[in-house]
Amino acid sequence: MVVQIEIPPGSSGQITIKVKGFDKIISLESKIKILITNIDSVRYAEKTIIEDRRRLGMSRAVGFRYGKRFIVGTFVEWERGKVVFWNIHNKKAAVCGNVIVIVLKNERYNELVLEIDDSERVMSELKRVIGQT
Repeated sequence: MVVQIEIPPGSSGQITIKVKGFDKIISLESKIKILITNIDSVRYAEKTIIEDRRRLGMSRAVGFRYGKRFIVGTFVEWERGKVVFWNIHNKKAAVCGNVIVIVLKNERYNELVLEIDDSERVMSELKRVIGQT
């Protein structure tokens, strides 16, 4: 498990994203708490998200990137004007549908790009709590 997402049963409160293992040290994050009202949308990542974003130019703020395989931490995407937290370990995760993108408003991150083991369950729960169909 790369990250663990705790989602409350109701549609109020906040979700908690727990960063696991060595990633806590690399990213200097152990928990990211997000108010549900600040989640704009959730979606599966494009199959080519790693290659596409790399071409746009990402500057590392705090984190580590090893080619197309391993991206963990906070990155600034200058061309898009966004601060994005990444946690991906497997370059094929997006192709397999295991990477989700959580688009945020009024938070320090504009997006969270996360590799999730049980992405279908997490995606449906997130859509339920934010009222996205």
